[in-house]
Amino acid sequence: MEDVVRECDTAVPELPPAFDRRRRERLPLNIPLRIVSYGMLVDKASEGTCTDLSEGGVSFDCKSELNVGDVVILEFHQKGEAAYRCHARLAYRLGVRYGAYFLTGA
Repeated sequence: MEDVVRECDTAVPELPPAFDRRRRERLPLNIPLRIVSYGMLVDKASEGTCTDLSEGGVSFDCKSELNVGDVVILEFHQKGEAAYRCHARLAYRLGVRYGAYFLTGA
């Protein structure tokens, strides 16, 4: 019986490689971002920091409470340049980190 227990203790199952659901490569960034969300009675603007960006989506850190599933306007600001604005739907939240995917034609 001890032989069986010893064999099981040393056996380590082989795990499959990690599966990455992202379809596009992400570019790590650290740039300021303004998030405009729309409520029932009032619009709200929050400040955040873009942490990575791809053709299809973005992740950012923001201390404000945002609702996953909402459509927001993301404004990227660069010194001396006009702000770039785009619509995105919030896909997830992990603490202060949010993820969103860009909406086309919005």
